[in-house]
Amino acid sequence: MYRVAVCDDEKTAREELCALCGEILDRAGVEHEVAPFSSAQELSAALGAGRERFDLLCLDICMDGKTGMELAHELRSRDDPVSILFVSGSDSYLREGYSVRPIQYLSKPVRREELERALNEDLKLNHSPRLVTLRQGHRTSVLPIADILYVESRDHGICLHLTGEDRAFPISLTEAERLLPQEQFCRCHNSFLVNMRAITEIGRSHVTLCGDRSIPIGRHYYEQAQSRFIRYLNENR
Repeated sequence: MYRVAVCDDEKTAREELCALCGEILDRAGVEHEVAPFSSAQELSAALGAGRERFDLLCLDICMDGKTGMELAHELRSRDDPVSILFVSGSDSYLREGYSVRPIQYLSKPVRREELERALNEDLKLNHSPRLVTLRQGHRTSVLPIADILYVESRDHGICLHLTGEDRAFPISLTEAERLLPQEQFCRCHNSFLVNMRAITEIGRSHVTLCGDRSIPIGRHYYEQAQSRFIRYLNENR
């Protein structure tokens, strides 16, 4: 669960940013929760009391009472690694803002494409899973996601084609798709799920992978797979 706090003392701006974050994360297929806060004091109290834990704080810098910048300095002074995204109607705080290592600094009104890039960057750098856990009878296997080239449906289960050996597990391809990060793995065929990091080319009938491997691409999956691959490349330049 990716949890986002939106802190802004302007009601309209706060509601719009909450809605925009929700829409972007929905589209990305990320399980999430977005919580609004009307002041830095309110958010600080929730964090200090341990009632709330967030992965990302979207902080308006200029607010009545405690500012977003002051809250950010407090968090960093106690070595809190939470991701911080600054939102402001002024760029006069730009130099000071970067001293607390924000992931980005966005100007109001916030543009959807800029916010989407910031969220995707934070998810990729700080919150993307690096391991997947799979069970096989009484044995549990923990595998690096980066080693998985593609997943194939086979014999009432799946075969993970890895950079080294292949591994079979008694789960469905649909279950494997749920366990693996949706921003990195794409369904390209009824029987195949591919790691977009391993793709070198998408053709009409085949997907070519590093090491000159290739797997089929279903006719009904071609446009969706191509679109997702282009988006993956744009977000991971």
